[in-house]
Amino acid sequence: MDALILAGGKDVSSLENNHKINNKALLMINNMPMIEYVVDALNQAQEIRDIIVIGPKIDLMPHIGKKVSKIIDSTDSIVENIKIGIDFLNNDEKLMIMTSDVPLITGLMIDDFVKKCQDHDSFLYYPFIKKELILEKFPQTIRSYASLKEGIFCGGNMVIISSVLFNKNKELLDEVFQKRKDVKKYVALLGIKFIVKYLFKCLTIQEIEERAAKIVGFSVKGIMVNYPEMMIDLDKLSDYELILQALHN
Repeated sequence: MDALILAGGKDVSSLENNHKINNKALLMINNMPMIEYVVDALNQAQEIRDIIVIGPKIDLMPHIGKKVSKIIDSTDSIVENIKIGIDFLNNDEKLMIMTSDVPLITGLMIDDFVKKCQDHDSFLYYPFIKKELILEKFPQTIRSYASLKEGIFCGGNMVIISSVLFNKNKELLDEVFQKRKDVKKYVALLGIKFIVKYLFKCLTIQEIEERAAKIVGFSVKGIMVNYPEMMIDLDKLSDYELILQALHN
């Protein structure tokens, strides 16, 4: 399958300010931009064919231009950037979409996720991992977790999606991204019963899959993975120090 890297972030945080850059994908780690670690991992993966990057072409080209199939200038909309990539590829195959801020990921981890997805017939696949596996390897990291009936989990920074699902749900996805911090919006979308079950930690993985499938009209599957590195994205200065230490080990 092909892979799409989203590298068009223009929101400048304290991390970018501290390193005097305007795009997190270009954050230098051991004299190499962060996105290049992700590109190298995808190139090492046996299950990945072409790599498309959506981001500032003029800035990215000198670093990864020879390592990817295409770099396309991005817009301010995450959903629109995904659409740009899907339209460019112009096929009905499943597509891996990932962020540019997971420099600890490897080709082995990517292949493992893809192969686990192949055991299920769905239109969207999302990786998640047990909290204890993350803390066992990275005890100092601070992640966002979801408490479910089966345990406490953290979600990954990639999905595998069918272009059919995306094209039929573009407006919904755009609305969700635009209002991702609006709790009332999610209550209206998911339903109060769903929210209450989550708050009382009695919501199951299967119930989430079934609710998501009902909303988008296609089957959705959560995939349990065992590599904490897939969840270590670089959002803050403490993440930067953690990643530097991990790469040196």
